[in-house]
Amino acid sequence: MRIAGVGVREAGGSPSFLQLHSYLLLIITILQLFPSTSAARLQPVDRDGTCPVGWFPCGSPGEVCLEQRFVCDRSEDCPDGEDEGEDCVPDEADGTLVKDILDKEIHPPEHHAKCDLTAFPHTCYCRLRTHLVCRGAHLTAVPDDLDRGTTSLLLGNNSIVLTPDAFQPYRRLAQVFLDHNEIAVLPPGVFRGLPLDKVFLSYNLLQDDDAALDGLRSLSSPRYLHLCHNRIADIDLVLDRVPGLKSLWINHNHITMRSRKVSANARNVTELWMEGNRVVLSRGTFRGFTNLEALFLRHNRITDVGYRAFEDLKKLKDLELNFNLIRHLRADSFVGLHSLASLNLDNNPLLTVHTSTFRPLVNLVTLWMDNLELSSELLANISTDLHHESRTANLTHVFFKRFRHCSYFLDVPDCSPKTDGVSSFQHLLVRVELRIGMWLVATLTLLGNLMVLGGRVFSRDDNKILSLFIRNLAVADLLTGVYLLVIAVKDLEFRSSYSDHAYYWMTSWQCTFTGVLAMTSSEVSVLILSFMSVERWLCITWPLAAPKLSLGGAKVALSLIWLLGLSLALTPVLYYQGHQQRFYGTNGLCFPLHLDDPWAPGWLYSGFLFVGLNQLGVVLILVSYTGMFCSIRRTRANTPLSLGDREFAMRFFFIVFTDCLCWTPIIVLRIMALLEVDIKPELYAYVVVVLLPINSALNPFLYTFTTTKFRSQIRKFLTRRGVCLCVWVPRQDTDSETTRTSFFRSATLKLTNGRDLLPALNGNAPTHTIDETTVAEVSRASLGRDEVVKVETKL
Repeated sequence: MRIAGVGVREAGGSPSFLQLHSYLLLIITILQLFPSTSAARLQPVDRDGTCPVGWFPCGSPGEVCLEQRFVCDRSEDCPDGEDEGEDCVPDEADGTLVKDILDKEIHPPEHHAKCDLTAFPHTCYCRLRTHLVCRGAHLTAVPDDLDRGTTSLLLGNNSIVLTPDAFQPYRRLAQVFLDHNEIAVLPPGVFRGLPLDKVFLSYNLLQDDDAALDGLRSLSSPRYLHLCHNRIADIDLVLDRVPGLKSLWINHNHITMRSRKVSANARNVTELWMEGNRVVLSRGTFRGFTNLEALFLRHNRITDVGYRAFEDLKKLKDLELNFNLIRHLRADSFVGLHSLASLNLDNNPLLTVHTSTFRPLVNLVTLWMDNLELSSELLANISTDLHHESRTANLTHVFFKRFRHCSYFLDVPDCSPKTDGVSSFQHLLVRVELRIGMWLVATLTLLGNLMVLGGRVFSRDDNKILSLFIRNLAVADLLTGVYLLVIAVKDLEFRSSYSDHAYYWMTSWQCTFTGVLAMTSSEVSVLILSFMSVERWLCITWPLAAPKLSLGGAKVALSLIWLLGLSLALTPVLYYQGHQQRFYGTNGLCFPLHLDDPWAPGWLYSGFLFVGLNQLGVVLILVSYTGMFCSIRRTRANTPLSLGDREFAMRFFFIVFTDCLCWTPIIVLRIMALLEVDIKPELYAYVVVVLLPINSALNPFLYTFTTTKFRSQIRKFLTRRGVCLCVWVPRQDTDSETTRTSFFRSATLKLTNGRDLLPALNGNAPTHTIDETTVAEVSRASLGRDEVVKVETKL
């Protein structure tokens, strides 16, 4: 009678591995069946009709509340989809140009090629009925044989020299593009009498000169004037020549705004783009721009926001200060910006923010602070300032680099990023399957390695070197189980209130200690596996020439491995202890893979470990087992063996497969992160919870539980107690460790010295001395009968 799962073919180990593989697939399938946290996204309002901190009502008034991370996440969670309404797009500070673009008529693709013009050169083409495109047509002058009905003329990338009457025949021109023409002079009256709304003169050679810019006087009332990438330093010189200008684009010129002769026409400008200049912010910088609504100052190398620099901009709604070098914001930095709705401070090395810096911004709706590493003190100052009792809490959109920064803005509906892939404001582990997976993998890792340690302690091992390596590997893998258990317990401790503990947990010594445990475990495990693989390869391939590993040498090697692994884990703790973001505190899992932020402090060290050292270990394991396999296959051709080829190949396959399954995806993802490939944040948690500990959970099965010796001992143990009812035929214990590794080499050398090796193998001894060839052949023969078979336990 056979019991299911027990009646496995005795002579082969492959069914055991197939069963293990089936169990893993079953576990993964079961985890997929667990529901996500979507049911926990909504909860009823409190008795007073309000929502808890970090939750927001669906509708007004609402009956249910939605967690912050699900607001404006492009998925409708409220009953009527109120969480994905128009308010998700921060448009309060949109300028005239943006509104025009959004309201622009959309032409169907079939209308793009329609043309009402009858006369134009063959080097040009017509689109949208009256738009004529002559880009890169090698023109030196404006063509004079065009259809008079042309309304838009695109003459970019030519070498056109303008004349005063160049555009006079085309009285319907509404926009003209003259970019990339090396124009240095705009002759007087060049645009006279034309109803031009948009004029593009970017990428030319215009500079501060009355004669060069005189042609601008002929513009009646254009809304948009583009003078980007020229050589202009005096903005008021331009404004004096264009009275009715609304939107001025003067990016990448030589403007500093110092010693201005304020133009009276500045009051007409509503949008001002001055990116890539050398603007200095001081009091009076923007004097005269009383109606300015949008100001773009990106890439100006601004280091300081001077005293009351923006006090004249009473109507300003959108201020873009991103991509500058601002380190400090003072109490008076934003005085006068009472109408400001959107402030962008992205990509500034911000170090200090005064506690009242944001207090004048009483109508601020959107704050952009992406790509900024912010300390807890800085975040506390900003949060307290933005929600001061003297101002109206209008803030609805904030954008940060780190998910944990949002914990300071729990009363803001839309805070990005929504998650770091691991945690939410409520929970350390955001998804149910992650929690279950964490407990499951932790339990398997702890129990499996504890059983290995217990079995090795209470059983008498013939090969003490092998037993020593297995015990040390089990201890290293056990640390991974302890790490997973700590994270799982912390998830329970912080359940439903993680936002209150997130920052303090990630910057605590407990998180650092937990990360050190995980890093030590992974590095020691890789080093031991690599050492075992190389030593085993030398033993199998060159049984006589390879150096002998004694018990003392094994202890020294393992001591060095543990010392190196612990040093690799502790070095970043000491080196990065002064940084705002600790090496092990990038997220709640306390493990520095840096997939979500590849350039975080310590990224180079992290890359060295995961892409350098661990990749080298994987290559060593792969090469060693490939060499062993080839060597043993050659030996099998000359030696009769009892073990089936299938079991032999399957064991090698699973040894190498599990190592590659653990580290190859991690190495690939780390390289992708360094190449700035977009990686889903959710993937990070699954890598740490599932991929990283896979070797630690499976090593007991590969080293002990699936070996012939272990199965034999288990059967004997169960049979003595009447538990195992299966019928099995006792056989010779082919898993004897007396024929392994250095012990086998030692025995071989002793036999050759005593001239009794051949009798030990063949039963009769020749009278002549054994030469080196005979010894090698006999060694390979012995290896084929015993040693090759015993490679099935990886060492």
